[in-house]
Amino acid sequence: MPIVSPSGQNVAQQIGPVGAPATAQYSYRKMVGFLVEFNPDLPVQAAQAFLQISYRRILDHANFYGTLVKGLVTVPDNISTGTASVTTASTTITGVGTAFDPVMVGRQFRVGFSNPIYTIATVTSATQLDLDFPWGGKTQAGVGYQIFQNIVSFGNNIKRLLAVVNQRQGYRMQLHVPQEVLNARDVWRTTTGWTHTVASYAPSPDGQPQFELYPAPTFQQSFPFLAYVQPPDFLNDNDTPVLSIRSDVILYGALPHVLRFRGKNSKYYDPETANYYENLFHMELEKMDKNADALYPRWLLYEFAKVPAYGQGASFWQSHEDYPG
Repeated sequence: MPIVSPSGQNVAQQIGPVGAPATAQYSYRKMVGFLVEFNPDLPVQAAQAFLQISYRRILDHANFYGTLVKGLVTVPDNISTGTASVTTASTTITGVGTAFDPVMVGRQFRVGFSNPIYTIATVTSATQLDLDFPWGGKTQAGVGYQIFQNIVSFGNNIKRLLAVVNQRQGYRMQLHVPQEVLNARDVWRTTTGWTHTVASYAPSPDGQPQFELYPAPTFQQSFPFLAYVQPPDFLNDNDTPVLSIRSDVILYGALPHVLRFRGKNSKYYDPETANYYENLFHMELEKMDKNADALYPRWLLYEFAKVPAYGQGASFWQSHEDYPG
């Protein structure tokens, strides 16, 4: 289903697996029932908690195929209509001939290249907005400005980007670039337009992972992506694990907690069997990890380092014999 940013800005749309997995899976309710059978004194809430813990341990172990989603993040055209006035130590920006709009909240604002890039926090009217930080430069009136989008979120459930492409210019983008690299290349961010890099960035105020698109895009375009996400916890009785995560392995990870629940005060206390299931959990987890890898053929991931992260674009490579595809 689509994943929508809580702020409503820069909405990253994702589409993941729909419906029940292809493999036979136990439902959330069935798994809870199994745990209670091992220890009838176990409260249902405790059984649910142990299942969630086991599920999270598995999800944190690897990027499983069933957590892979496709998505699309869209950025708008740059806006520079009218002029702006900025005041030292104030977050308020006033405009003349501007058309500030609430949809601009979350986009970036800048004046020139020697001032930092700010993020728009609120829009009061067509001629007034507020920034996330007080203006740190000199007070100026009637200056040119830019409003654009180069800080984006691919969804609040994002775990790891696998691929992002610049569909407009026709090349895949370089991923996982640290801010230090961009600052070494272009601390003023004077280069704009042909976006080729996705760099890590600080989370948003509401906790979403964020990334910087570099160079900053100057026109409306969409960037298709593939990403591994963190699935939600089990909530409903009929919920099942995502594809490639076996429900029996989740049970193996939960059973040690069940068999040690309340320690020796419980007549169902069984540390020896608990150790057996703990070892079985780790063994089956490794098998499941390998099987999940097989669902996403490794030849699709072969030596990406040999392929340029950016360059002349798809048209160039398709017409040259040294195309690295």
